[in-house]
Amino acid sequence: MTKDWLTHPWLEKFLPDHLRPVDDHIFSDAHGLDLVHDTEAALDRLIQHGKQVKTAQTFKKNGKTFHFRLKINQKRMKLLSYETPKSEAAIKKRIIIEYIRKAHLPKSRQNRFKEATVQYIKNGQTFVRSIQKSNFFQGIFYKCELLDEVLLGGLMEKSTSNHQTAHSFSSAPKEDKEFIQSSEEPFSFIKELESFLEPQYKILGNLLENRLKRLIEEIERTGKIYELLEIEEKYTIKRLLQKDIPSLIKTYLSLSSDYKNARTEQLYETLTKMEINIRAMREKAEYTKVEKMEQLLKLYEKRYPAAKNKNMFD
Repeated sequence: MTKDWLTHPWLEKFLPDHLRPVDDHIFSDAHGLDLVHDTEAALDRLIQHGKQVKTAQTFKKNGKTFHFRLKINQKRMKLLSYETPKSEAAIKKRIIIEYIRKAHLPKSRQNRFKEATVQYIKNGQTFVRSIQKSNFFQGIFYKCELLDEVLLGGLMEKSTSNHQTAHSFSSAPKEDKEFIQSSEEPFSFIKELESFLEPQYKILGNLLENRLKRLIEEIERTGKIYELLEIEEKYTIKRLLQKDIPSLIKTYLSLSSDYKNARTEQLYETLTKMEINIRAMREKAEYTKVEKMEQLLKLYEKRYPAAKNKNMFD
């Protein structure tokens, strides 16, 4: 059962530190956004190569200003992400997320995140705050669950493909299943996104406007072969349209002018990567379609061989 009553403002002062919600300003500056984006990027890489990840393994990524650790075993995943002393962030942050895997809590999505906190020092005082409800971390939580699905899917490949499909559907949250199982194409979500972006283009400028329009055009092309996409790809497109792009643009627009200027190039690159990923989905689906056509032609050539030494017009 969710403990929404814990989020009531008048109760906050009575909560232990690890349950008090973090102030959004801790992550709303350029360095905080970098930490969130770098953590998501590390998870994305694991998701892409999930079938190669063993059931018990520690994944590490060490950068000059950013360190990432993800320890995985059959029961849980524990994520540690933090800024190094070389980071220019005024407030150094340390993210800790402990996630109980779906195989152990298949029906309790809300309780899977046993811990989701950030530790930081401000004005000489150490703070521990909850990031469970923070908008900045919903993408990271989603990617943890998606990685769990990918890892579980890799294990399930040892069984039959029908069993794997059945498990994927049963593991997915209800709202995800309704989307995945429907034949609805993403064009309504595209229209909603365009309605949101249209008034923002003057603020964003021509560079970002053109990049966003190219991204949307690529999603529209992919939407025309939507039924050929895999389950995770369909979910990715829905999330991109409904959450990721709007959240990215809203956060960018909330920055001061100096931070906007400093992050324009990075935002441009992020949108480009989104477009590249969507294009890769489309090209893979189109290749699968061509490959299926070639297989059918070969099959039908064998099934319906031409009669020998006979003119078809006789």
